[in-house]
Amino acid sequence: MKATKENIQFIDTYLENSDVVYIDIRYEMIDHIATGVEEMMEKNNIDFYNAFKDYMVVHKKAILKNNKSRYNYSWDTIKQFLFFLVKPYQLTIALLLFVFYKSVDFNSYFNKDFTVNNLFFLLFISIALFQIGYFDFYLKKKFYSIESSVVIINVIYWFKIFFLPIFGRKNVSEVTLTIFSYLIIGYVIYFIQQLRKFNQKQFQLTQ
Repeated sequence: MKATKENIQFIDTYLENSDVVYIDIRYEMIDHIATGVEEMMEKNNIDFYNAFKDYMVVHKKAILKNNKSRYNYSWDTIKQFLFFLVKPYQLTIALLLFVFYKSVDFNSYFNKDFTVNNLFFLLFISIALFQIGYFDFYLKKKFYSIESSVVIINVIYWFKIFFLPIFGRKNVSEVTLTIFSYLIIGYVIYFIQQLRKFNQKQFQLTQ
């Protein structure tokens, strides 16, 4: 027996009313609950609502234990991003960036009034404002995987400040430009992939 779209919506509403605020965490819970309820419907030959009630009496505490009210800074997020950066196509991007900076005098486009440091700072701010504007004001939904990824861009930014003072100079080396361009582009691609994973899960649940 299969849960209907109406059943899925019922589970979603139930979890939302149970303070599961992050929609991607909610979808993971919906998938888990729907599978368990479908098995109970089949095994006991009962309708969805009775199966749901019986299932949640036993499993509600364990399921809601995985809920999060706010994102936490976690090294797991950083490690996941680092593993992503060493994928072959990502390393290819790094190589292409290095070749580009070797071929183009990138520093010549900047001066003391607008440095490379200013450019990267604007990129950081633009990415942060886009995420806030798109999710908080346009979609008006909270995504744990997206909010937790903010720690990545913060680490990149502080890495720039504390470990690469060369950014305060007029000319920035090709290696430095490659590293930070690679990290920022990698973050944007990682962000897009996280969003695609969520959209795929949303599509599966609404079919």
